[in-house]
Amino acid sequence: MKRVLSIVCVLSLVILAAIGSEAHAQCTNLLANPGFEASGGSYDGWFTFGSGPQMSTPATDNIFRSGSAAAKIYGEFTNCPIPQFDVGGFGQAFTPVTGRVYELSGYGFVSSADPIPGTDPCNGNRLVAQVAFFDQASEGNVISRNEVIVGDGTTTLEQWKKFSVSTVAPPGALRVEALFLFLQPGCDTGSVFVDDVQFCETTEMPVANLLVNPSFDLGLTGWTTFSNVYHDTRIFATRTPIGSAKLFGPFGDPGAASGLFQTFPAAPGEAWTYSVHALTTCTEDPIYGTNDNFATAKLIFNAAGGAVLDSTEITIVDNTSPLGRWTKHRMYVTSPAGAVSVSVYVLFIQPTDQNGAIWVDDLELVKLDPTGIADGPQPIDIELHQNHPNPFNPTTTISFTLPVAQHAKVEIFDAKGARVRVLFDDMGYAGLNNVSWNGTDANGNRVASGAYFYRLTSGASKVTRKMVLLK
Repeated sequence: MKRVLSIVCVLSLVILAAIGSEAHAQCTNLLANPGFEASGGSYDGWFTFGSGPQMSTPATDNIFRSGSAAAKIYGEFTNCPIPQFDVGGFGQAFTPVTGRVYELSGYGFVSSADPIPGTDPCNGNRLVAQVAFFDQASEGNVISRNEVIVGDGTTTLEQWKKFSVSTVAPPGALRVEALFLFLQPGCDTGSVFVDDVQFCETTEMPVANLLVNPSFDLGLTGWTTFSNVYHDTRIFATRTPIGSAKLFGPFGDPGAASGLFQTFPAAPGEAWTYSVHALTTCTEDPIYGTNDNFATAKLIFNAAGGAVLDSTEITIVDNTSPLGRWTKHRMYVTSPAGAVSVSVYVLFIQPTDQNGAIWVDDLELVKLDPTGIADGPQPIDIELHQNHPNPFNPTTTISFTLPVAQHAKVEIFDAKGARVRVLFDDMGYAGLNNVSWNGTDANGNRVASGAYFYRLTSGASKVTRKMVLLK
């Protein structure tokens, strides 16, 4: 069955002499026919399964981002009207290198002429992009995966939206597949278009990680835990085999937390980065919609007597988080005066007794070289997101997206253009990065209320946004 559909503003902000620019990805694209242009519009180079994969060309739907063709996919519609979970899709397979990062990115589109009904991403039609590793060169079992929703009932219509998902090749992986899977729990209509796809291989930068058992391969060894924290080895629940930590709330005690932590020596003026890969997923106890559960990553600095001197935390999962995708979150902080130790936390907060769970894996705590870190690869297709909350008091989160692992700097400026603080100056992760600002300058002093600007620099590209601190 084939269905045929009927036939940006640019915001310029010149502040602090910073002009944001967008460059197209420069990675070596492993995919054959990534724009689906071959033979006038086809899946040449791709394998397909099910009846859902179709093509959009000028002669059919006439929807494509570039060139004259795009992939189009919809549900299988078998055994209707009795709901049945069916999967159709397309993909390409490659031989991975252990330890390399594989990233699948591109653009998705949902048309107003054939939208996906409903607003429940876990129980409605959806297209996911997935990077999956297998233990055999052909067939075999999935040993690790990561995915992101490309289009569903919540997707903005009539807009090409960029997606990106990446994960590291685990030991024992003999095949990696770049996959697009249309999941159809029921018999709903709706289709999704895909164009300008890339599948890239990059090297994950090694770090001097201070954490004991940061990937939970040894269970929860090395971590102090409280309330509901468990070791998990299921494939969907691990970013890299063989384990992860699962956290959920302490039911019956609203506002209480479950968590885990480790503690290390610290000294005043030391610079630290703390990063966490986190997941919430439709596979089990998702956090989305009206679910108010959330999780944070937190650093607490203590004085010699144990008193808390300062703390910084960022939200790593809440009801706005992408479902099914391992997302990396990072903070950059400096030890305050009098600090003798730093404690590294992951906390699951349950304001009300709602179900919900999160998983964390591949955590990193790194003490930075005070001499600084050299610039890395040039930027490609960077994004700087609006801080949240905004206005804020006293802490806000600044998020930015990088297409590959590369050096990035985030700086804070006051309304007169004077630099207040360098918030981040390090290798950024491919995908979403998060840093927090607690309204202090480079010397740890609280700044005045008012408008501030934050600038992301990566190579030759710069992007600036405005935020407001209220007291």
